[in-house]
Amino acid sequence: MMKQNAAQSHITKEQIQNAKVMIHARKSVIDFDTLGRTLAYSPYLSRFEVEAFTRKGDDKPKIAKRFSIQAHFDEVLFLQEASDYAQSKDNDAFLLDLRAQYEKIQSSENGLDTALESISLLRRHSTLPIIHADIFLEPYQILESALFGADNVLIPCVIHSKDSLSDLLHFARKLGFEPCIEVSDKAELKKAIFSGASMLYIPQNALDELLSLVPNTQMIMSDHSSDYGVDIVIIN
Repeated sequence: MMKQNAAQSHITKEQIQNAKVMIHARKSVIDFDTLGRTLAYSPYLSRFEVEAFTRKGDDKPKIAKRFSIQAHFDEVLFLQEASDYAQSKDNDAFLLDLRAQYEKIQSSENGLDTALESISLLRRHSTLPIIHADIFLEPYQILESALFGADNVLIPCVIHSKDSLSDLLHFARKLGFEPCIEVSDKAELKKAIFSGASMLYIPQNALDELLSLVPNTQMIMSDHSSDYGVDIVIIN
């Protein structure tokens, strides 16, 4: 089933624990080293170009459509809605938010039947870049994202220390991503910047407070109703 509600920035301990269980199950099928070797045969290269999505002067911000995907979703409905969106020349990217899959533990025969499949499904049917939002805990998930065809990743700052966030950023960049880091308060903003982030996602309930604190060098995504200071606007 597919939901299109705006994703909550708050991530629960239960969701994190469920994510760990599901990652462990997938690792039991394909370990990190094997997954890395598989990536060498992937046909996907990132189509997300930072320069193209950076707002210049009086230009309008880029637009990204958010789809919140659960482990079991209606593929036909998903592709129809995505196709309708992609056909408009005013739209520029997709934000596939897969965090809803961790509301409960999902299982399958091969351990890989997850919402991740929505990435490759959409990649085959649209040329628009795909930003993959997830509860990214470790490099294994970044590898999966690249393998399934994501063009960029959105990592929540709240679940990481400065060092672990910096490590994920470094690893993601080796795979051709320029990760976007979600921040919801001043402490998370400081952590993201000192970890080396160059692209931020600031939810609408935090943008007014944080915008003036963000360095001009940062690219900003937000679902705020105002696009002031925002490079990429997320619509639901």
